[in-house]
Amino acid sequence: MSGGKEIKLFLNDLKKVDEINFVNTNKNQRTARSIGLTTFEREDIIRNLNHSNYFSGPHDDDDMRRTGKIWIFKANYDGHTLYIKLKDKIEIDGKTIIICLSCHIDEK
Repeated sequence: MSGGKEIKLFLNDLKKVDEINFVNTNKNQRTARSIGLTTFEREDIIRNLNHSNYFSGPHDDDDMRRTGKIWIFKANYDGHTLYIKLKDKIEIDGKTIIICLSCHIDEK
């Protein structure tokens, strides 16, 4: 588990990124369809995460092909708890980007 200062820094970065890129896994797509969650709404939920939404991280990424740390948050949307897995910010072509690996109904 991370300290409060590290979480706060990540959340501050999250609010200022130029883009949030979403990985369209089957689970993420099923959730979006089943509860009517649009890309705009997903981005709004993620940009408005706060310390109370923090679940765990930063963790090493299990996929050795990817660099950076993983952060996990949980947020409520329309009566559902969403499991949100984010990567540390990266810089690509002068843009700051955070990748959302998961944004689906929590299974726990």
